Amino acid sequence: MTLPVLAAGSLRKALPAMAEAAGLRLDVRFGPAGLLRGRIEDGLRPELFLSASMAHARAVASLADYGDAVPLLENRLCLFGREEILADGDALRAMLDPDSRLGTSTPGADPGGDYALTVFDRAEAIRPGSRAMLRDRARALVGGDLPGKANTGSPVADLFRAGKVDLFLGYRTTALDVTERCPGLALLDLPPELAVRPLYGAVARKTDEARAALEGLRSAEAMEAARRCGFHPPRKSAR
Repeated sequence: MTLPVLAAGSLRKALPAMAEAAGLRLDVRFGPAGLLRGRIEDGLRPELFLSASMAHARAVASLADYGDAVPLLENRLCLFGREEILADGDALRAMLDPDSRLGTSTPGADPGGDYALTVFDRAEAIRPGSRAMLRDRARALVGGDLPGKANTGSPVADLFRAGKVDLFLGYRTTALDVTERCPGLALLDLPPELAVRPLYGAVARKTDEARAALEGLRSAEAMEAARRCGFHPPRKSAR
């Protein structure tokens, strides 16, 4: 049986590997988790919803057709882009550089954009005035709409290839993929005072098939497949 799934776009590489490791057949539509949540609230009923935000997962879990939201994976935010801009290892300086174009995902529609705003808020405590400068400079360039189902490429890689951005603040898993695709790019982990660790959530419909599939995606075999794609299992303290 093939189960319909709505999943965060940042799982585009990891989820097929996880499903294969767990012996699952999934028909997946990837997209920004906030917009996918909206589709479910409007009446679409996938068997599984895999979100880059626990908040969106909990919202879907409040619907009568679905069970509880459970932690699935952890990611990290990092800064990636042109090697020469990141050479000195100072992420905040690079983001504030007026000569570099900084991209993010779209806040509200895509949790990656919301996490970027959290980084900007934390920057304020390090360098007063940074929040406003970063919010003004950053451009929400991806995650604002649902891609076509056949779209399996990397929209962030496309931005770099087209010369539309110099830096991108986003998921480390995305950075690993993009820097592999695009020569001349590097990634820089954020310092502890700026670090954000997104917790992904999963929700299954109240059917035996959906519950079993979710259990498979949380299995040790699936977690190992996700780890090879740059994700981490959720910490025991994660909620």
